[in-house]
Order: sequence, then C-alpha cells, then structure tokens
Amino acid sequence: MVSSYEHHKEHRHEQYRRILLAMAGEERTNEEHVSGYHVRQRVKNALTHTGNSVLWHKIKACSRSARCQSLWCGHCRNSAANAVETQIRKRLIDEEAIFAGKSLDRTSSEFNDHMNANHRHVSGYVGVFSLDQASVLAGLQFDRKRWKKLKERKTDRAFWIAGNYEMELVNYRFLVSSLNTESKKKQKQIAQLLSYSRDMGWINKGDNVGVLLHWHAVTNATEEALEDVLGDAYWLDGERLYKTSAPGVYVQSLHSNKSFDVNIGKMASYALKSATRYKHTFIGSDRGNELMLQSELSGLINLYHQIQKRNWRALLFTHTIGSREMTVLTNKEADRSD
Repeated sequence: MVSSYEHHKEHRHEQYRRILLAMAGEERTNEEHVSGYHVRQRVKNALTHTGNSVLWHKIKACSRSARCQSLWCGHCRNSAANAVETQIRKRLIDEEAIFAGKSLDRTSSEFNDHMNANHRHVSGYVGVFSLDQASVLAGLQFDRKRWKKLKERKTDRAFWIAGNYEMELVNYRFLVSSLNTESKKKQKQIAQLLSYSRDMGWINKGDNVGVLLHWHAVTNATEEALEDVLGDAYWLDGERLYKTSAPGVYVQSLHSNKSFDVNIGKMASYALKSATRYKHTFIGSDRGNELMLQSELSGLINLYHQIQKRNWRALLFTHTIGSREMTVLTNKEADRSD
C-alpha cells in the first residue's frame, strides 16, 4: 500500500506545475492576448492597442521608397536575411577561391562536402533581460566587450565567425509548466540564465517574462579551436550552460545532406523571426502554441525597432581571431570589463 507521503512525493512535480500554471493564468486575466488569424493582424492589434499606432502605420505603409525594416514585415525580414548572408559570404570569398581555378561548380560533391565539413553553426547565449531598451543594450555591450577581449588575447588559433543577435521573448512560468519532453532542455537552460542574469542586474527578481538575448553564427573554427579560444567565457557562475559544448556554446555541424549554399541561406534567416507566440523548445520548426499578450508583442516589436539601427547593423557581428600565442579569457574578466 502506497503511503500518503510517497503519493505526495510521486506527484509533487505535477502539483508544482499546476500551481505555476494557475499563477501565470492569474497574471494574464487583466490583459488580452494578441488576436487575429494572421501574424499581420496580431501585429496591428498589439501595436494599436498599446499606443504604438505610429509604428504600425510604418509597417503597414512599407514600400520600396520607405522600408519599415521590421522583422514582422515579410519583405523586410527577407532583406534582413540577405544582409546576414552577404556578411557571411564576404568571409567565404578566400575559401571559395581555392576552387576558382577548377571552374567552380557549386553543385559538385567535392565543393559541398569540403565546405560543409569545414564550417559549423555556433549559438551563444548572453542572458535574460527585462523587456526594455536599456537592459538589452547593456547585454549587447557586455557581449561585444567579451569578443573584443577575446580578440585581444594571444592565441595560435586563427578563424572567423559571423552572425547576428536574436531577441526572443520567454515566459518562464509557462515554460516550466510545459509537459513537452523537448521543453526539459530549455527549462534547465533558462533557469540557469535567469539566475545568472538576476545576479548581474539584467532582470528584476520578480520578472518571469524576459528577453532571451543570444546569437547564431557560422564559423570556420573547429570545436577544439573554439574551446581553446573561448575557454570559460560563456560559462555561467563557473558552470557550463546545460547541454552545450565544452566552450559553453552550441557547436553543430552543417547538414551534410544539403548543399552548402542551402545551409548558408538557412543559417542567415535562422535568427530572424516574426514571433507572436512563446516557444518552449529549441526545435527550429516549433512555432509555439501560446500567444503573447498585446503589451508583450508590442514591446518586442518596439524593442527591435529601437535597437537594430538602419539595415540591422546593430544586430550583425563578425569577428576575426588571429594566430598568436594562446591565452584564455575567463568569464570573470568579461564581467570586470563592464
């Protein structure tokens, strides 16, 4: 016979999940979530209902002569992806020149096998920030200073990395209440990032909705080179972020069953989303089920508008690591640089 204590112990996680779900629900009863079948309608409703009609009309009136440059505009999102891809392809010119003397055939297995094998998709996480311009700008500045110090260190490694930042809105209470098995990884990572970010003063201790600032990039570095150069610069409080590679970032191979050009095109658009729902997994095709509140979606759209600058240049980055004697940067050094 199962004792009441054992029964409570067995079901405590389910009870905790219900409590969090109820708490999250109570917080949202006084405000409507975004409505509308199409993303464009949700964007309109969110912006107009929160006093951002000027930004909505800018998106609505987007034209060849006056682009809105919002990621919630299909044309401008594609233009942003082209800007990211152009930046990456500038880094590939010298490497592709190896094949130029052989009448470069971009469809050949020789070209695609070589390029796919010698480049990787890397993702790094900065932290979770309050939904305001000052907090997120502090995070961008922190990460750029981190890379500046990395480039100043002496190393015998040489590689480049190019990509862009993404700002994803996360709701921690709803995330931990998700029963999706694919959510477990994200739950643990956001818990780590939230704890670290609160200690850093980037997000208030009572906030459960925040901006997950991270980046996606292409590099010609090996995982070993990344580990040597990054050291523990992307570790959190002396610990590697859950389920990341040794340097504390994600390192993934490109898809060998796809052409190199397709892989680069996918990578260029990977961090550019017109989100109106919360995602509780890291699966790329997962668009999420839970709609944001009007104030949350409006805040996210306005945050990009405030930060990205013309042609999204404030979100793009490209770094070169030289080949000198190696010294590793620690996360504490990055902390002190602020």
